[in-house]
Amino acid sequence: MDRVRQGRWIVAGLAVLALAAGGYGTYRAGWFGATAPELPQGQSLEAAELEPLARLPDFSLRGGAGAFTLADLKGRWAFVFFGYTNCPDACPATLGILNHLQETLRARGVVPPRIVFVSLDPQRDTPAVLQRYAAAFGTDTVGVTGDAAALADLLAFFGVSFERKPGSDATGYTLDHTTNFFLVRPDGRWLATFAPADDGDTVLADTETLMALPHN
Repeated sequence: MDRVRQGRWIVAGLAVLALAAGGYGTYRAGWFGATAPELPQGQSLEAAELEPLARLPDFSLRGGAGAFTLADLKGRWAFVFFGYTNCPDACPATLGILNHLQETLRARGVVPPRIVFVSLDPQRDTPAVLQRYAAAFGTDTVGVTGDAAALADLLAFFGVSFERKPGSDATGYTLDHTTNFFLVRPDGRWLATFAPADDGDTVLADTETLMALPHN
């Protein structure tokens, strides 16, 4: 849970910076007046922490099927996860856990959250590369990216940070990045932040609890 709380502090700090930079209108629409829902008595979360139901900012990214916007995100539950296709460990591990979660929920007759993988490395992760990479984690996984300006609002909103580091001759460079992932409701509101995934059963249990909350 400490890892989740750390991500929340990053969110607050980046939101303040965005306001100072002139993004007040964007963040006022999402954050002001938003309150976190409450779990029913006796229920708890192990891997996730509830967020104050802020609306996602408008965005326009691109993937193998073309443009991907906030409108494409709405209408379905979604996990949003930021990373890059050359990531050696956290990205494939997390995407594998989320894909297994999808398969488990489908077997139980539940429509699972879609996985939206947002690349922080548009220089190498072209739409075609992302389409091939996402396909390895199920047919309900989409890979998208954009330039720095296109990614900026989403990064600030979720509190995602990354840093480019020198790599080997083969990799060229690597990215140290936030490995939290985020559950978004069908109405485009951010419901919960999950700590870096290392226990698929816990992620599944929390997801089922969260999806059962009223969301009208």
